[in-house]
Amino acid sequence: MRCRACNVALNDFEATRKSKETNEFVDLCNTCYSNVSNEINALERYDLMHCDDVVSDDLTDSSDAL
Repeated sequence: MRCRACNVALNDFEATRKSKETNEFVDLCNTCYSNVSNEINALERYDLMHCDDVVSDDLTDSSDAL
């Protein structure tokens, strides 16, 4: 299974994510899903989640502030 947006291979956690409204598979990798997660309510299998599945926010380091 591949991500619909960027075509990377999905792991088990990503491949089992389903929409709560339609019960259809979302088929987005974690990075692409993070961009639309506020718009799509999903059911996720946290038992399949690995530490690599956590998408971090790339926030500016506060030490860079003037």
